[in-house]
Amino acid sequence: MCGPVVGGGFLAQMLASALKAEFFFTERVMPGEGDGLYQAQYHLPPVARSRVRDKRLAIVDEAISAGSAVRGTYAELQGHGAEPVVIGALLVLGTAASPYFAERGVPIEAVARVPFDLWVAAECPLCASGEPLEDPR
Repeated sequence: MCGPVVGGGFLAQMLASALKAEFFFTERVMPGEGDGLYQAQYHLPPVARSRVRDKRLAIVDEAISAGSAVRGTYAELQGHGAEPVVIGALLVLGTAASPYFAERGVPIEAVARVPFDLWVAAECPLCASGEPLEDPR
């Protein structure tokens, strides 16, 4: 079981304890140069990097919208020889994370799913119309 800190890591830890499974976590590292939704990186603590090799792991987060935390955790686990086999969440907002994991054959399981529109600025209908996000008055 592995979860990104903060939030998902605590949920993953509770689940791992209940299932008597190993627990790992990733920590967010601020991105370098660049733009976009998926710039954040998530790293395992150095002591855990060799311990995840050849393990099949569930990635757990409390809520997923764009999917940055679970994508970063997925990449980090794979980079250290682990095989993430499922993504679990209490809540999935929209479908932005789904195509990435569907392409990799990793299902996303959720307690609840809520419709949620998410766009990069170049594709945002409100941005294109010039409508302000908040009334400056």
